[in-house]
Amino acid sequence: MHVDFFDFFRYVLGTVVSIYATVVTLQSLYGWYVYLSGQGRYYSLMRRYIMLQGLRLRIKAFGGDTLICILLTVAMILLLRAHQLVARMDPFAHSDGRRIATTR
Repeated sequence: MHVDFFDFFRYVLGTVVSIYATVVTLQSLYGWYVYLSGQGRYYSLMRRYIMLQGLRLRIKAFGGDTLICILLTVAMILLLRAHQLVARMDPFAHSDGRRIATTR
């Protein structure tokens, strides 16, 4: 069995970072939920202010940034697909049928 330690490290690192980012995001969202669900005049004012700011957002203001995020995501997916295709290639396969890499 052949184990490529670089691919193994990359897989483990990606898994750990993904789980960590998910946990931190969920903790932050829960903290905001607890903070904004409080009773009182100032909490109510804060909830209304956040709702008003959300309603005032315009597509034009953030459309360019959203487009850039989408394009970068597409580029990342294409690079990932190219990486998978290159990883499946046999480095010793030649067009004339030889299987051994030779130097001249």
